[in-house]
Amino acid sequence: MAYCQRMGATFVSDTDVTSLAATADGVRVGWSLSSGSPDPDRHVETARFDGVVICAGIASRKLAAMLGDRVNVYPVKGYSITVELNDEANQQAAPWVSLLDDKAKIVTSRLGVNRFRVAGTAEFNGANRDIRADRVQPLVDWTRKQFPGIDTSRVIPWSGLRPMMPDMMPRVGAGRKPGVFYNTGHGHLGWTLSAATAQIVADQVSLGMAA
Repeated sequence: MAYCQRMGATFVSDTDVTSLAATADGVRVGWSLSSGSPDPDRHVETARFDGVVICAGIASRKLAAMLGDRVNVYPVKGYSITVELNDEANQQAAPWVSLLDDKAKIVTSRLGVNRFRVAGTAEFNGANRDIRADRVQPLVDWTRKQFPGIDTSRVIPWSGLRPMMPDMMPRVGAGRKPGVFYNTGHGHLGWTLSAATAQIVADQVSLGMAA
């Protein structure tokens, strides 16, 4: 972030995008402060930009519609647990390498000395962020079965909404209107694909804005 600021970037946080419009002189963006504010007259700011890159997870569909594009991103909820490894015995019992149980559709990752993460499941339930106990329990049970030396009495559950396209391929590239680009819909491979798709869209932005 510090590097971006030195290059002249401005960061605006805790806002909702209220309008997007591609015009002959660029893209006009409107946003309001304080997400979830009950005040219908909350302050709205607007600005013109030469172009925009939409990379907003499950919100990309709504933003794309404002610009005349159909980006059919759907939220696919995934769950994880983070097991706290609070003593040496637990730390020794947990694996250091990442694992994939293809049959159970469960993956794991060691997060430093004191944490072990176990993730899995795919739930189609719209933009619902509730954490369901019946989804979390199989992850706990799997951990107990595969690694009986790990104490699962301290488990932190989490859920997140993967932005998934129907064909499981991300939407990367230009939109219908000049100055509009997309880098979204990576599903459960966001970290895996992020560097490559960022380079692709950066190249396309450079070409598109220079044209």
